[in-house]
Amino acid sequence: MGAVVTAKGREIIAGRMRGSSPTQAEPLNLAWGQNPASLAALVSDVGLYKEASESRVAGTSSIVTTTTPNDTFQVVGTLTSGSAQSIGEVALSDSASKPTAVDTVQTSSGVIGSNSSTNLIVASGASFSVNQYIQIRTEVLKITAISTNTLTVTRAQNGSAAISTIALNDTVTGGNIPGVTNVTNGSVFFHADHGAQNLSSGDQVSYTLTTKFS
Repeated sequence: MGAVVTAKGREIIAGRMRGSSPTQAEPLNLAWGQNPASLAALVSDVGLYKEASESRVAGTSSIVTTTTPNDTFQVVGTLTSGSAQSIGEVALSDSASKPTAVDTVQTSSGVIGSNSSTNLIVASGASFSVNQYIQIRTEVLKITAISTNTLTVTRAQNGSAAISTIALNDTVTGGNIPGVTNVTNGSVFFHADHGAQNLSSGDQVSYTLTTKFS
């Protein structure tokens, strides 16, 4: 299991410490995902591995004590499954809505290329824009050009490692690295993987997510 404050999350913390200039929305919105490849959360992540279809839920935040007084930011919230599915990840974001740039990999062969390939075919290039960052499984990539539905990308961004293959129907999610905000609703503060929870429609999972500052 893994749970990390992302690199973008570190920037959010710094922004909140500065007060009202610049303003920083509180990262209390819970999102969950299916994590189909059972991946471990990484500090380089800019999105969930595969966000589930349910809407994000605003949790209840508080400052609690773990070791020293008021050293821990805590968010408690409950998500309800709308279908039979397996859930294996959870995140906190400062946005109640999902990222505007989400799509899937498209290719007739089922594999886009090796870890040096720089062309990526998606269902709709209109979902993205040049200079946006995207995440596919554990890799973060930067879009440098778009031609119809083909994205030209720079691999292994934000400290991530290039993955060996990018497969048909892999989720492509837009997200923001530190210093970048061009993906609307694309900032992830906290990302955690957990053991697969096989849910039926109507099942609920309550999360208590704590981030200790030390």
